[in-house]
Amino acid sequence: MIRRALLAFALLSAPLTLSGCGFTPVYAQKGLPGELANIDVITTDSRTGYFLRQNLVSGFNTLEGQKRYRLSVKLEEKRYDVGVGINDIAVRTEISTKVQYSLIEAATRKVLITGTFVDSTTYDANAQSPYAGVAAQKDGQQRAATAIGERIRSELVLFFHDKKAAPAS
Repeated sequence: MIRRALLAFALLSAPLTLSGCGFTPVYAQKGLPGELANIDVITTDSRTGYFLRQNLVSGFNTLEGQKRYRLSVKLEEKRYDVGVGINDIAVRTEISTKVQYSLIEAATRKVLITGTFVDSTTYDANAQSPYAGVAAQKDGQQRAATAIGERIRSELVLFFHDKKAAPAS
């Protein structure tokens, strides 16, 4: 009985102790979703670029009309056979994607944040059926776009959070 009371007290007092140390949840900030909705997304013209753009636009809940920011994302994809079967035919393929992005203020063309990283995704390379191979590649590209989109979105959320939290100068 005492354990339950102590556990309940600890759980109820945790938010108070976190607020005392200056902790602020990222999404508690007013205006953050509005900043993300004002981003125009431009990606490399490829299947992965298409999936990435769709992912980011839906994740940002992008508004129609003139945007305050432009996010430019460049993708460089390379494919490698990473698993070879006993008959020397690839059974697994890796997509290694180099990602470079820049967030630009549309009015001033000032670059606000840039980033570069590499994402790797693997998929089964089915040599038995051409259709299965194409479907597996498409699935791999969709998964790569999802991972890339999540990382870019996280970095932009932190950028806008820090920008809002910084004292005005």
